[in-house]
Amino acid sequence: MADAADAAAFLEGQEITSIQCRECGTEVSGINGRYSCHGCGWSNPWYEGHRELPVAQDDPDWPGRSKSA
Repeated sequence: MADAADAAAFLEGQEITSIQCRECGTEVSGINGRYSCHGCGWSNPWYEGHRELPVAQDDPDWPGRSKSA
């Protein structure tokens, strides 16, 4: 299991953002500019986000992460 410092470092790079859904107008929130509407199911393409998507190895809970790091 990842330690608290790894988890905190990962979360520092995340930004909660909000917009109005392009389909139904519901206000939706997402992380780093990636959205999915709970009202109608619309979601924006992954490439419209504000930052590059992290790779699996960046996830503090990734099963392949070295436990000694």
